[in-house]
Amino acid sequence: MTDERTPDVFVVVGPRGETDAADRAFLLAAAGWVLGSVPSTLSLDRRCPTCGGADHGRPFVRGAGIAAGGTSGTGRRLDVSLSRAGATVGVALSFAGPVGIDIESVDAVGRAGFDDVAFNPVELAALAELPAGDAARARAEIWTGKEAALKAVGVGLREDPRTLTVRLPRPGEVHPHLRAQPGHALPRVLPRLAAFDAGPGLAGTVAVFTAAEPAVRVLPTGRIRGLTQPVTEAAEPPD
Repeated sequence: MTDERTPDVFVVVGPRGETDAADRAFLLAAAGWVLGSVPSTLSLDRRCPTCGGADHGRPFVRGAGIAAGGTSGTGRRLDVSLSRAGATVGVALSFAGPVGIDIESVDAVGRAGFDDVAFNPVELAALAELPAGDAARARAEIWTGKEAALKAVGVGLREDPRTLTVRLPRPGEVHPHLRAQPGHALPRVLPRLAAFDAGPGLAGTVAVFTAAEPAVRVLPTGRIRGLTQPVTEAAEPPD
């Protein structure tokens, strides 16, 4: 495991691969960097937290020195998540707990009929109060918060996203706030959200089960050894 692992979540954003297998290799390259392992010794599996099925549910890393369920040789579990939007892929890796990531095009969530299936009355009222330009960005940020949270929980869009309410940060706050509507079937304790810069025209959010607000570090793809697809080098953002 790299000695630079201090955040709750590592995020890596890069060019989307031509195939799903290329994007999974991108995730494994990032996992190899975090674990200090050779990516070719790692693989991705899935496990549903509800039924135990292996064909769906949260992904986890398997490989040398990693036990079933994604626990590393240090006894710490590495949870991972992957999202795609247009020509971009994003991955999240966390030792803090189950994690979900979502990136989305600001333009994509503006399509007709999207609001009716994605947002509940509380969110729609909040969006209606914003200027059109601000509302477009806010819509994408709210949506990525919902989808990242549902990934972290392990149910994905099998759960109605309107069950969750995402409130964007108020002045003086850093991260979005998440709560569930009464009568929901989700866990009593929900993941915490943190937004990150996913690139021009995109919104990005991670969700992770932490006791306090999560610390997120976005790594340029050039920091990750063994990448299997082209890399666009960028200056490393501040922690």
